[in-house]
Amino acid sequence: MSTQYENPWFKVVRDGRFHYVVENRADNGAAVLALVDGSEFLLLRVKRAAHADIQREIPRGYGEPGETSLACARRELAEETGYLVDESQLSLLGRLKPNSAILASTIDLYLAQVNSGDLTEQRDDEAVAVERVSLADMRSLLRVGEIQDSFTLAALAHYFNR
Repeated sequence: MSTQYENPWFKVVRDGRFHYVVENRADNGAAVLALVDGSEFLLLRVKRAAHADIQREIPRGYGEPGETSLACARRELAEETGYLVDESQLSLLGRLKPNSAILASTIDLYLAQVNSGDLTEQRDDEAVAVERVSLADMRSLLRVGEIQDSFTLAALAHYFNR
């Protein structure tokens, strides 16, 4: 096994005839499906260069060194949406291997039970916007293919089938 390319975020590894990507800090990363007041989901509108458009997706990110995926989920939710919750408001939904053919990553998916009062109004500028989506509207977005992000689709699949 040898490293073919490396940068601060990932490295490309060759193992025999196979190549795959190892993302630094992905092993304790997390994605968060946030449900506000039990009735609306939070979605980010994020410009993704790889797709040259705006994607609707849930908050997610890499873990910091020594951080648990639960702590990462709490931090990412606060940074990207402005909602600061207690770890007791988060529960594990499942795990995701985003692309098992070329990514070595496994990410924990969490459900956050958010209260409107948890909003701190301070968020980073990673997302163009944060939107609240009702349960009915979320089902409609799924039906028409508006949600394409694998983290979001996986979290919703776990949520709707639990």
